[in-house]
Amino acid sequence: MLETIIMALGLAVDASCVSMSNAMAEKNMRTLKALAIAALFGIFQAVMPMFGYFAGTLISKYISAFIPVIALIILSALGIKMIVECVKDKAKKSDGVREKTLRVSEILIQAFATSIDALSIGVVYVNSSIGSAMLSFGIIGAITFLLSFIAFFVGKKFGTLVKNRAAIIGGIILIAIGLKIFLEYIISLGG
Repeated sequence: MLETIIMALGLAVDASCVSMSNAMAEKNMRTLKALAIAALFGIFQAVMPMFGYFAGTLISKYISAFIPVIALIILSALGIKMIVECVKDKAKKSDGVREKTLRVSEILIQAFATSIDALSIGVVYVNSSIGSAMLSFGIIGAITFLLSFIAFFVGKKFGTLVKNRAAIIGGIILIAIGLKIFLEYIISLGG
């Protein structure tokens, strides 16, 4: 159980950072929307290992090498898009950056991109009973939900401190998370 909690904390970091980034980008985000985003992140983090569990080691062997690359591309694209929109809006408005409003499609892409590494976690549980595996995946989802929701408030507070630069910082965070996932994979190949 302790191993599952530690694994869940590690998996939740990326989603939590994205949640914080979202709060900085959309300064007036309502708590209900943040709750929905955190729930979506938690659901994706719980469901992706289920796919890995049922697909087993056969499929995982073929796609595990692509997971870090996919995460890097998706998160970098979202981060660059956020930065470009912020710079364009700043050029259009002399009084600063207009508020960004996250669309459902962007949130779904974020949830997928931050949970794609959890796919391979399901393979770790292939030899476990289905009940034990599902309990572990539920714990992963619950911890991701909780940390993502807490991170929203941290991002909201931080976003008000940095004001108009929040969307740029949020974009940089998304790119950094993508690079982190990719570099961890590259490093694991050497070890």
